[in-house]
Amino acid sequence: MGTSSANWNNVIQLSSTYDNIYPALGLHPWFVDQSWNDQVDLLRMHIDQNSINAIGEIGLDFSKPYIHNKELQIQALDVQLALAEKYQLPVSLHVYKAHTDLLKLLKNYTVTGVIHSLGSSIEIAQSYLNLGYKIGVNGIIVRDNARRYHQLVARFGLEHFVLETDAPNILLPGHTEAQLSDIYSTLNQVSNLTGLVTGQVESITTNNARVLFKL
Repeated sequence: MGTSSANWNNVIQLSSTYDNIYPALGLHPWFVDQSWNDQVDLLRMHIDQNSINAIGEIGLDFSKPYIHNKELQIQALDVQLALAEKYQLPVSLHVYKAHTDLLKLLKNYTVTGVIHSLGSSIEIAQSYLNLGYKIGVNGIIVRDNARRYHQLVARFGLEHFVLETDAPNILLPGHTEAQLSDIYSTLNQVSNLTGLVTGQVESITTNNARVLFKL
């Protein structure tokens, strides 16, 4: 996942070097500023010139450090969703304290993707599922106090989920750094919550990702 023009070239380079890395480029809400138009123009150029599997990570974050850029975030996301629709690419979406605004925007576009690391009520999650989005589940679900994540996984079928790490941002309990292998802890917890064997969980969620991102 790319997050701004500062790392898009690195993402493209990695994906061209390693067969099992698939590139996604996007302007993350944390990095939206007055230059967002220029960055999105560059994003459009990258999409035209490279084989991109998704637009992301994009979205809205209205927490205290980023709420001052609320309107710019909405504008930048709106244009990136339009790009996703034009190029028929899925999106990876970050959302924090902004579900009402995000859902309003998503209803304007025929775009699919993942709401990553979603910690919301059942009702809000259902709203995203109704629009055809998957829910990304990561190491937060391993935490004992992550009741909302536990409820979501127990409530909805695995056809609605993909697994992720969100490394390096999400740490497993007792860990000091994130690893890509943390996904196996997430896999085991989803297996515990659903009553399905890990092989079933792995097969279904992997297939969801392959279909969604055209891997």
